[in-house]
Amino acid sequence: MFSAATRVLRLAFVPPTKAAVSPTAEPLLDFVAYARDCTLAGSLLLSADRLTDLLNGSDELELVDVVSLGRDGQVDERERVVVARTDLLAVKAGDPRGNPALRHRTRQMPVMAGADGYLIHGYLHGRPGADPMIHLGRRPSMVPLTDATITYETARGWQRDEASTLIINRDLAEWIRPAKEDELARLHRGAGAA
Repeated sequence: MFSAATRVLRLAFVPPTKAAVSPTAEPLLDFVAYARDCTLAGSLLLSADRLTDLLNGSDELELVDVVSLGRDGQVDERERVVVARTDLLAVKAGDPRGNPALRHRTRQMPVMAGADGYLIHGYLHGRPGADPMIHLGRRPSMVPLTDATITYETARGWQRDEASTLIINRDLAEWIRPAKEDELARLHRGAGAA
């Protein structure tokens, strides 16, 4: 009996001291993933033009040398973790950005999203003249937002992380809606006051 084929992406997190002397031509990328009960962090070799493409092209991610911070405050280090893409609510992409040749002119729209206690604000990009929310439903599940903020509650209180690019899992979002520009300021005040 055959089981369903699974696309597995293997990511090796590289400690900063090793990253500085990496002989590869592929760029290193800071990587933070938000799951239901923890945050996973490290660096990885970007072996595709864009992190979004890498995530959408894999069903599972095999992570190596991972540090996780539970929302309960527990820190855990593991040599190897396999995470299903369907368990990732969002992924923070660091510099360098993806291949500049793949960028094109877009119209940006502020959006807010919520998933499992995470509140996200950022800019969704779509074709000029098109409704970005309609385009959102036609895209693969991992969707990038720019100039994004993600807030969530932990045992240490409210946390707020900012990202030039935050890739959200549209399929796990409980809701995504257009936002007003001033909602970001309210979001920041609310997270800071809690």
